[in-house]
This record gives sequence, C-alpha cells and structure tokens, in this order.
Amino acid sequence: MESLNKKKYDFLLYLLEEGDAMVCLDSRDPAVDVPESQKNNSSLSLIFNLNFRRPIEITEEGIFATLAFDGRPYPCILPFDAVWAIYDPNMKNGQVWEESMPKDMNLAERVMGTEPQKPPEKLKPVKSSGKPSSGAQTKGKRDRSHLRVIK
Repeated sequence: MESLNKKKYDFLLYLLEEGDAMVCLDSRDPAVDVPESQKNNSSLSLIFNLNFRRPIEITEEGIFATLAFDGRPYPCILPFDAVWAIYDPNMKNGQVWEESMPKDMNLAERVMGTEPQKPPEKLKPVKSSGKPSSGAQTKGKRDRSHLRVIK
C-alpha cells in the first residue's frame, strides 16, 4: 500500500504538470519552516507552479522552495505530513486528506469562508438538480472571474 506522503507527492506532481497547484497545510507543525507571520496558520494556502523564477524541490518528504511573503523571499520547508489538501486553484480537481487535517479545524468553515452559525430551528428538505435556478440570486460579492460575450 502506498504511503500517504507518496499519494500527496504523486498528486502534486500530477497537478503541476497541468499548471498551478494550491497546497493547504498546517503551518503550526514544528517541522514546517515558514515566516513567523505565517507560523500560526492552520490552513496556510500556497500556490505552486513549475514556472517559478526560483527553484522548487519536491520529494516524497515534502516541498522545499524559496517563496515570497510580503515581497520578501523566504526558504520554506513544507513537509507532506503537514499538508492536508492539494487542489487546482481553478477548482477542476483536488484532494483532501482528512486524516492529515488539524483536529481543531472545520473544513466547511474554511472552504465557505464563514464563521460558525447557529443552525436554523427547522430544516426543510430541498431537491436540487445541481444547477442554480434561473431566478436564483446570490447575496454579497458577485463572482466576476468568468468571461462574458458582449454584443
């Protein structure tokens, strides 16, 4: 059976062959070496690409790269033991290793960017086709990351 770190290593290399890869890790792990300003982050997210100006070394133990934080380079050590998710930033493909996630972190809150909320008093079942209805409107900031045809 493949080791967990080998799976993370293989998946990261797969994504990097396609383009960008976002790596989420718990920077509180003592083996992680990042700037002090990032050291208490349970969900530090870093984007990697094989076209970086500085060299990146990726082994089955982890990622060794000089990354820029606030415009300043820092030689980082990111062991795969601290990595709990790797995905394509365009959300085409990704993997979460629940057994590697920090025990004090709620993934749903991190993904949705919300604070814990009190659940509603009564929940109603809803059937969905997976597509938003034509009349559906979203509150808050509109996602403008897509292209539109203007006639």
